[in-house]
Amino acid sequence: MIRRLPVLSLLCLLLAAGGSARAQDTPAPRISFEESAVVASGLPAGEKVVWFGVESRVDEELSRELARRYDLGTVAADGTARLELQRPPARRSVWFVVVQKTGEFAMAAPEGYRIARAETPPRLGPGESAQPDGILDQRTYVVGLVVRPVEGAWFFSGGDGGDHDEDPAPRRLRFALDRLDPMPGSPAPPAKVGSADLWLTVDPLRMEISVNKGGVPQ
Repeated sequence: MIRRLPVLSLLCLLLAAGGSARAQDTPAPRISFEESAVVASGLPAGEKVVWFGVESRVDEELSRELARRYDLGTVAADGTARLELQRPPARRSVWFVVVQKTGEFAMAAPEGYRIARAETPPRLGPGESAQPDGILDQRTYVVGLVVRPVEGAWFFSGGDGGDHDEDPAPRRLRFALDRLDPMPGSPAPPAKVGSADLWLTVDPLRMEISVNKGGVPQ
């Protein structure tokens, strides 16, 4: 059964890095939506952020359009960051913003939509000896982002049996960490998972999300 989180006028959920509580006088990061932009607020001024969004559109002929969006930004003096879009965000979409330095993040869906957690989230596949660790998933197609605080961010996507799937068994995906694609300015991807690594994974077909820290589902 899919667990569904309640939707407010704008659905926002904050998971603090390390599980530490924020000071009461510090605003919590949140995401809101404009006509053709996604806006994050309550962020530390001057810090770098990583954007990750997944949109699903279905036209009148029931053709599906899937879009994944990755971008980098810098928080303005007023604690906001903007992701400009060429058209309004899809109603069926989910968006994340991650503070590169700390791994703190917020996620949201447009008004009227929901954020659903995957029943079976991805898990860590430890590599034997010098072999790289991997991200294991039982869904047929996923897209995702890995952020290692301070060091960098990397993205990935693929389907069962595709070029990036290293597991030959059906309905089992394995993405090797050292084959992930780096965001601009990030180094080559790490071969082994770190305890503070943040994984954000989305099934764009069912629009289910997963959050892992250090390879452990949250």
